Amino acid sequence: MKETQHTLKSIHLANERAVWVREPEHRATNVTVFLDAELYRDRVGATSIIDALNSKGDIDSSLFVFVSMESAASRWVECPCYPPFAQFIEEELFPWLERAYLRAHEAQERVIAGLSYTGLAAAYVSMMNPSRFTKVIAQSGSFWSNDCWIIDYFEKLDPKPKTEFYLDVGLQETQENVLHKEDVLQAVSQIEAVKRFRDALLRHGYQPRYVEFDGGHDFAAWSHTLPDALRWALPSTRNEPDPANAAELHR
Repeated sequence: MKETQHTLKSIHLANERAVWVREPEHRATNVTVFLDAELYRDRVGATSIIDALNSKGDIDSSLFVFVSMESAASRWVECPCYPPFAQFIEEELFPWLERAYLRAHEAQERVIAGLSYTGLAAAYVSMMNPSRFTKVIAQSGSFWSNDCWIIDYFEKLDPKPKTEFYLDVGLQETQENVLHKEDVLQAVSQIEAVKRFRDALLRHGYQPRYVEFDGGHDFAAWSHTLPDALRWALPSTRNEPDPANAAELHR
């Protein structure tokens, strides 16, 4: 796939970051935004996974947009349900993307994906901008953040967004009372928090795709589950029968 690197300045976040856009050979009918670009690209191997899925026709065509974390320090600020980050995605990233890549206007599926802290951010951004994203991929999302604040926030949302959710988490992600930094305590385990978020979705009529994998909070596990997450988010239409031909077969 053709890939172009850009630099995008943000007024809402008072910083700038790299954005990589990968274009399919044929017309893109979807847009998929990956947060934590560096981690997805360098540690998960997302670009190789995407290329393999594309070559086999396993996913529908999409623009793939990788958004840099900017820095480790900004990640701590921007990921835990931070309104300016949601504004950056809606009011700066997408207007820029739709100017630079006209096909983005026509996107049928608009997917946002994140892992760990950005899995939380992806879910929050989708709630803050309910008409923007059709699907969220949250790999081991940190829904424990701020005493599971996002779950209470979702419960009170009215109306609820129509977004679909893919959630995965490892069976070994059971650690509790983890002090990540001086002011960030994870009281609830990753798996328990993801289950609580899943259950909140179920209570309100959602049908989340929930996957438990035999592993921990690590890149190898997310690399293993990402292909199925993308097949779920971007189901292939390449092998669907032509309606005219199907009618002929049934005569």
